[in-house]
Amino acid sequence: MAAYRPETLFQTLLSRIEPWDNAIGRSAGRKLKRRYVPRALAEFEARAAQLGPGDVCLDLGANLGAFTWRLAATGAHVHAYEPDPETFARLAEAVGHLPNVTLHQQAVGAASGTVHLRRAIGYADDPGRWSQASSVVFRQDDRFAPGTIAVEQLAFRDLLAGLPHVALIKMDIEGSEREILADILGGDMPGNFDALFVETHEAQAPETLAEVRRLRRLAAQVDRPRIDLYWP
Repeated sequence: MAAYRPETLFQTLLSRIEPWDNAIGRSAGRKLKRRYVPRALAEFEARAAQLGPGDVCLDLGANLGAFTWRLAATGAHVHAYEPDPETFARLAEAVGHLPNVTLHQQAVGAASGTVHLRRAIGYADDPGRWSQASSVVFRQDDRFAPGTIAVEQLAFRDLLAGLPHVALIKMDIEGSEREILADILGGDMPGNFDALFVETHEAQAPETLAEVRRLRRLAAQVDRPRIDLYWP
């Protein structure tokens, strides 16, 4: 089973309360995720340590390239996807010179096409801090600046179909992950990747919590590939 199990009595208590459909259940879910995050990071690092030349990795939502750089340092070939044109320029400056990195100025979602990106309100003043919060899904007026940027989106399945076997995927795409997960967990699972680590962003969209819980239950039933929905 691809799932984390409670390691302490407190985690066991949180896991029993977390399904409650009220504020107490939501609070328990947040606390439990905080305790599972270090395990997800440790597993990611353990898998990254096994990478080398000949392996292929994906950094979906590469932002400024911190994880692109980390994965490229293993010798693996990294395909990094970042849709925001200004952030992409910074990404290219940071890691574009690396011979084993291929950059793609695209969003990744469940379907291919043109989508509209919104930037966080703080982006204009501090793009280095706020670029990671840009989203083609979230629309809260108190979080995002008015106006959108049209960007190209590539379907996750199409992305995988165009690549050889993928060893490791990091997915942090600000809400677009849910439709991708619903697609692959509810249908035919692509067979050409080993591990997928996903940020599910329920803190930014509490109304999606029930769906995130459902997706985690489905992911827990998948032994291969490894799908981890506790990325921080």
